[in-house]
Amino acid sequence: MNICFITAGPIEWASSRMRAYWVAEALRERGHEVEITQYPGRQYIAVNHNAIIWQKTVDLDFVRHNNQWRHYWDVCDPSWWWQPDECREIAQHMTAVVASSQALAADFSEWFLSGKGEDAHCPMTYVIPDRLKLSHFHTQRQHSNVSPVRLIWFGIAANRVALWGARANLERLVANGHKIELTIFDDRPDVRFHFSDAFPIYHVQWSLDKEVEVLAAHDVALLPPYPGPWGKVKSNNKALTAFACGLPVTDGLSYKELDEVYTRDDYRAWLGKDGIKGNISAERSAAEWEALLL
Repeated sequence: MNICFITAGPIEWASSRMRAYWVAEALRERGHEVEITQYPGRQYIAVNHNAIIWQKTVDLDFVRHNNQWRHYWDVCDPSWWWQPDECREIAQHMTAVVASSQALAADFSEWFLSGKGEDAHCPMTYVIPDRLKLSHFHTQRQHSNVSPVRLIWFGIAANRVALWGARANLERLVANGHKIELTIFDDRPDVRFHFSDAFPIYHVQWSLDKEVEVLAAHDVALLPPYPGPWGKVKSNNKALTAFACGLPVTDGLSYKELDEVYTRDDYRAWLGKDGIKGNISAERSAAEWEALLL
């Protein structure tokens, strides 16, 4: 097949990387011709593709006037919450909608079916989870009995708000004599986020080429859920990234779990290895896309 991915951002964006760039690479290895371009680039017009996969963002005007292709909308955020009219029209031009989580797929289907007109085209909805290019993860944490235990949160700075959910239990750890440090690994280390004075907080600039090295230099990934309903439909891609670096993951919402993760390096090692079980390779996503597109 000749397939075109149109991404919402560059490979440095986690959603574009895990849902397009790495999947496109795996599809090429399976013998398909795959073009990839970043929205709003118009290179995709020049080639007669069998299918166009829109990762998050859709050029609705282009889709309206080019129905000779099969169009697929790959979603990882509930954009229909904020742009319901545009998203409803986008969906009606799609061959299928593909979501990053079962919760997001269910939310989309419930939303679309609750407001569609009698003649509206309801696209089929599928789930293809975020997955990883495993060769990217060249180093894994080798756990030992250390003090302080180094925790790391990573993502985009706008999502730091999630850390407030773990603050009380982190400070409780310190009050009970445990030494911890927290690294915030994101795109805005220049904007410091001191949400507690109970333990040291460091800021490190995120980059794709340093991601694995920095994560694997820590002991625990601290990943509290994004607050509110949006957090319930997000994928687990940050947890998968941490597991691939050998890190255990805690949301910080259970003091008992935090205490055990802090105290036992064997438990940290077991959690890190256990989390990588299952088929989390982008090759699996490529096979699922292949089955959907053929």
